[in-house]
Amino acid sequence: MLINNLELSHFRNYDHFFIEFDKGINILIGGNAQGKTNIIEAIYLLSVCRSFRTHINDQMIQFDYNFAKVKGNIYSNQRNHQAELVLSKENKKAKIDGKDVLKISEYVGYLNVVVFVPDDLSLVKGSPSTRRKFIDLELSKISPIYAFYLAKYNRLLKERNQYLKLLSKKNGKYDDYLETIDEQMVDVQLKVIEKRENFIERLSKNVKDVYKSIADNEEYVDLHYLCFIKKKDKEELLKLYKKEFSRDLKYLSTTHGIHKEDMKIMIDRKSAHQYASQGQQRTIVLSIKIALLELIKEEIGEYPILLLDDVLSELDDQRKTKLLDILNNRIQTFITTTSIDGIEHHVIKEAKKININRKEKQ
Repeated sequence: MLINNLELSHFRNYDHFFIEFDKGINILIGGNAQGKTNIIEAIYLLSVCRSFRTHINDQMIQFDYNFAKVKGNIYSNQRNHQAELVLSKENKKAKIDGKDVLKISEYVGYLNVVVFVPDDLSLVKGSPSTRRKFIDLELSKISPIYAFYLAKYNRLLKERNQYLKLLSKKNGKYDDYLETIDEQMVDVQLKVIEKRENFIERLSKNVKDVYKSIADNEEYVDLHYLCFIKKKDKEELLKLYKKEFSRDLKYLSTTHGIHKEDMKIMIDRKSAHQYASQGQQRTIVLSIKIALLELIKEEIGEYPILLLDDVLSELDDQRKTKLLDILNNRIQTFITTTSIDGIEHHVIKEAKKININRKEKQ
């Protein structure tokens, strides 16, 4: 999977901009506020129709303009495609090969990317919801059926919570209608649990190897799925919902379910959330992102694109070199940095170096 070129119109600080990329490592070099991250963001937008920086379209549209356009020629599944995304203040419109795409689910998958940004450290030190969001996003990209199950569960959860509020104003008793919702929720949750369990188990195996390669030490990193139930049985789960009904009614929300789960990250059998240093946290998250590359390739048959925003500045020279050695031009990679000092020449001699020097305009 590759992106051959990128064309921007009125996007962030770019009036009109066209750039071609190498199939290996592309290093975007420049000072702060020059537009390096904007290029990474545009590639990410082409992949999932949303930004990793903002949910507000207007922030991505150049000042005094009503729209922004991002276009790219991508190579996926042994075919070339033209992907296009037009942003207005109110919405987004996507096209593939000149044809309008009405559903995001029909668009996502043409260009698969894995991104690392400084805020991703929250994967270790943040709340369980951050890790659930990560799992759900990455699993949905490689498993459409998982995305379907998750969307169905979220609809049922919303319906259940609304009905709890209605019951609180009536007799406050567990009834047949709530039982019907619970039966549907249980069925779909067991499918989601199976997918999550398998995903985290496979990802953990890859993370261990990648972390050792980058850190070059004997530290042991492991990922554990914290499922909300011990026994994955339909009848037991239905009993749980009936047992916790009074509590759910008190709080007017569903207090047990896959929406309360977590992924525990361990380093040397201790919680990384509590014990990992800033440097260890960064290397752990970076290892998780790189481990994803192999997992995605196993699922879709080709590597995704890797986007690394400002990752080199926080790594020592040895880890910079180790990281680029692992990638070794096998995977199309985009790295933003202010300098390539400290990286051994043999590692980046084949990389395409792109100097970005544009004054920021918003």
